[in-house]
Amino acid sequence: MKYKKRKAIDFIANLTTYVSAFFSILLLSGIIIYILSNGVRNLSWNFITSDYKETLNIVNVESASKDYDNPHIKDTYFSERYGVGLKDDKTVDGNPCVRISYIAVNSPFLTLNSRNGTYTAQVGENLDVLMGVSAENTDVFASQKDGAKKFALALDRAVEVSYLHLIHSGGGIRGSLFTTLYVIGLTLIFSIPLGIGAAIYLTLYAKEGKFKTIVTNMIDATSGVPSIIFGLVGMIVFIPFVATFSGWNGYSILAGALTMTIVLLPIVVKTASEAIKVVPNDYLAASLALGASKTQTIFKVVLPNALPGLLTAVLLSIGRIIGESAALMFVLGTSIEDYPRIFNGSTTLSLHIWSLTQAEVPNFGAACSISIIILLVVFLMSISVKITWHFYTKKRGVS
Repeated sequence: MKYKKRKAIDFIANLTTYVSAFFSILLLSGIIIYILSNGVRNLSWNFITSDYKETLNIVNVESASKDYDNPHIKDTYFSERYGVGLKDDKTVDGNPCVRISYIAVNSPFLTLNSRNGTYTAQVGENLDVLMGVSAENTDVFASQKDGAKKFALALDRAVEVSYLHLIHSGGGIRGSLFTTLYVIGLTLIFSIPLGIGAAIYLTLYAKEGKFKTIVTNMIDATSGVPSIIFGLVGMIVFIPFVATFSGWNGYSILAGALTMTIVLLPIVVKTASEAIKVVPNDYLAASLALGASKTQTIFKVVLPNALPGLLTAVLLSIGRIIGESAALMFVLGTSIEDYPRIFNGSTTLSLHIWSLTQAEVPNFGAACSISIIILLVVFLMSISVKITWHFYTKKRGVS
C-alpha cells in the first residue's frame, strides 16, 4: 500500500514537473516568436545608426511653367507639374510615409522657399502635409495618410503650394545605443572594482563573527530591494552630487551609472565571493609556502583561478544594466536624445522601448526590434565570455 502511494506521488510530481516545463517553454517560445515576427522587418543598419528625432522643413513653392516627362519608375507616382516622384514607404521605425523617390532636373523642388532661404529637397525625404491653391482658386490639401498616389494628384492640381512639410526621417536608435554603452562602461568601472574588493575582503580577510554576518545579511537583503527604490535614492542623492561639479542640476548619464552601481554591487559581491570560494585552499597554501605574500597570492593565484566566476559577474551586470528601466527612469529621464552627453539625460535601449510604447500611437514594431537587439547583445556577450575563458585556459595550459 505504501509502495503504491509513493509511486502515485512520484507520478504526480513528475507530471507536474513536465507540465510546468512544457508551459514555461511554450510561453518563452511564444514571446520570442512574437518579438521576432514583429521586430525583424524593421531591423536595418539605418535603424541602428539613424537619429531618432525628425528634421522638419516648412516650405512653399510655385509650379513650373512646363510639365515634366514621367520617368515611369516602378511603384512611383509622378507629379508632372512639379517633376517629382513619390512612393509609399515606411520610416526606419516602421511607420508609413510618403517618400520622394525621384526629382527631375530643374524641378521646383530643387529651389523651395523656406524661412532660411532656398531649400533643396532630396531623394529619400518624406512629405507630410500639403496645402495649396488650384487653378480654379480652390483649396488643395493632402497628407501622408492619403498615400503617395493622392499626394501626387494633389501636387498636379495645385498651381501654388503655400505650405509643405518636408521631413528628414528619424526613428533610429543611435543615441539610445550610445547611452546604453555609456551607462554600461561607467557602471562597470565603478561597480566591478568595488564589488570584487568587497568580495576579497569578506572571503579572505574578514573573520567569522557578528560583523561579517551582518554585512553578508545586508548584502543579501539589498539584492532583494525593488530597483525603483534605488532610482529614488539616485534622484535624491546622485543628481545633486553630479550637479556639484557639472553645473547641471538635472537628469544625467553619470547619475544613472552611479545609481546602477549600487543596484549591481550586491550581485557582483555575491557572485565574486562564490567564485573566490571555489578556488581550492591548497592553491593559497602552496603560494604562501613558496614565500608569496597574501596580496601576491590574491592577484597571482586566487583571481586568475576565479576568473570564470568574475566574468559571470560582469555578464550578469551587463544584462541587468541593459534590461533596467525603473531605476534609470528617475535619473536618466525619458527624453530620447540623438547626441547623448555624460552630464545630460538620455534614454537607454530599455527606456527607449518604454517611450515608444507610451506614445500616443504605440510603436510595438520598433519596440520589438530594439528587444531583438538587446537579446543579441546579451547573447554575444555570453559567447564572448566563453570564448575569452577558452583562450585564457588554453594559454595557461589548462584542459
